[in-house]
Amino acid sequence: MGSDSSDKIARWCLGPSPKSLDAESVEIIRQLFLDQTGERYASESVRTLPIPEWRGNLVLLDSNNMIRGLLWSNKFKENRVRIVAFAIDSDYKGIGFGSQAWELLVDAALADGRNEIQLEVRGDNEFAIEFYKRRGLEIVSTLEGYYKAGIGYVMRGKISSK
Repeated sequence: MGSDSSDKIARWCLGPSPKSLDAESVEIIRQLFLDQTGERYASESVRTLPIPEWRGNLVLLDSNNMIRGLLWSNKFKENRVRIVAFAIDSDYKGIGFGSQAWELLVDAALADGRNEIQLEVRGDNEFAIEFYKRRGLEIVSTLEGYYKAGIGYVMRGKISSK
């Protein structure tokens, strides 16, 4: 079977708190982070990420309930949500799953009375930077030494309902 978008069946679901993940799920997430960001995370680092159980904590599950992506965010400051991790398996990129997750996060943030999103992104991740710019975020500062591979940026922007 080919690898076109028609055989990429997956759905975004509310994710558990990272501290409650089983060892297999942690390993899948560690590999996803490595593949998508080049960053190596220890299992304990994944488990201790500050991700509460709320509507802004999402995992992308394929038809076998295997994790294919995640969008983890937390409530940051009074009016802001911070994306802690947003990664999608390469086989599932470019077919709308990122946009779906973004809309779910915006809905969750607005329902919680928040109207800004902030995140950090690697400076060489042009695909992600353009994705965020199209959604109203802009680079507000540069991060030296944040990523092993080079500079990063803090991006921030207002969100609103459509």
